[in-house]
Amino acid sequence: MLSGIKLSKIYNGREILKNVSIKVEPGKIVSLIGPSGSGKTTLIRALSMLDLPESGSVSLDNKKYVFPLKRSDITPPWPKVSVVFQQLFIWPHLTLRKNIELPLLVRGILNENKKHLNELYQMFNMEEFIDRFPNQVSLGQRQRSALVRALALKPKYLLLDEITSSLDVEQSAIILSHLDTIKKRGIGIIMVAHNIDFAMSNADLVCFMEDGKIVKQGKPFEFLLESKDKRISNFINNASLGSANVRMYFGKEEFQAYHLALLERLPKNSVITIIGGLGTTWYNPMGDKYKIYNEMRIKKNIVWNMLMYKYGTEDRRLAKEHPDLNNFFTLSSSIKTMADININSDGTVILQIFDPIPTVIEIKNRTLANSYIHYYNDLIKHSKKFLG
Repeated sequence: MLSGIKLSKIYNGREILKNVSIKVEPGKIVSLIGPSGSGKTTLIRALSMLDLPESGSVSLDNKKYVFPLKRSDITPPWPKVSVVFQQLFIWPHLTLRKNIELPLLVRGILNENKKHLNELYQMFNMEEFIDRFPNQVSLGQRQRSALVRALALKPKYLLLDEITSSLDVEQSAIILSHLDTIKKRGIGIIMVAHNIDFAMSNADLVCFMEDGKIVKQGKPFEFLLESKDKRISNFINNASLGSANVRMYFGKEEFQAYHLALLERLPKNSVITIIGGLGTTWYNPMGDKYKIYNEMRIKKNIVWNMLMYKYGTEDRRLAKEHPDLNNFFTLSSSIKTMADININSDGTVILQIFDPIPTVIEIKNRTLANSYIHYYNDLIKHSKKFLG
């Protein structure tokens, strides 16, 4: 494990890191997000000991460094810990192959690592451009070269500082796919990312930094569903690209968290319109969280307008005990429509899949939401009121 405990760093009299603690295990990805100037790059440099912190400690597996220390007092953790910066630092007068081989050549271990290098070139699909100069390839190809150069020395931990900040969506997706491969090889990754979609994808843990501190850490879906901390939720929304209008939540835990967060963010007296209710199918993955959901819905007076294919015991109970909150209709068997579409009054549409694992696909599009409401109103004309 690579960890930093209570790290502090001062530049020109200003405290950049304020007792920051972070850790990453082999085969895990930790994403660092937050506004510019919050200390993310400084934290990366402190963990790699490129800049020594004033206080705190860094532990690298069984080796612990307790600061303050002088540069002469430590053995640098490289290449066990390798760093890739946004600037890349690729020599313009060398081909990409020579750039990658240079650290191995300097250490006198190039020949014994030729097979390893060829495997990396194939993994990153670099055969076509590996012998070109940096000015002859795209930025995304140079970025891949910088990653391969770091991996050439077989690090156990990889620290990445905004490596996709200048890349388009397609190139970012390519880099992301490679990070997933690296992770599966047992390498721990801490990455600073400005693109929220990139930061959340494949991350095991997300840390939000502000003013030199990690103010929140948690699983990616916990950030995407953040509603209590407006500073964080506004940052997530503002930093997301257009693709963030579609988000997916997988598994029982994320399914439950999404629906609870939805009720939290919807104002009182809101309406959730459901096309294609399937009886107990939705209640089952909610598990014991359904009781919390139901109590919250009643307290906030949130109405379900639902067209059902079939109904269960809970649907009967709701229709009888809370008819003002549950406008249920049964769909005609002759009508074929996609199962379980929810239209929320905040303009989001969700599609739900229950087999093999419960999944929520959320689409933020007011026009689409309005279209589905019109569709619902048309279907009502061919449906019967369900009274329980």
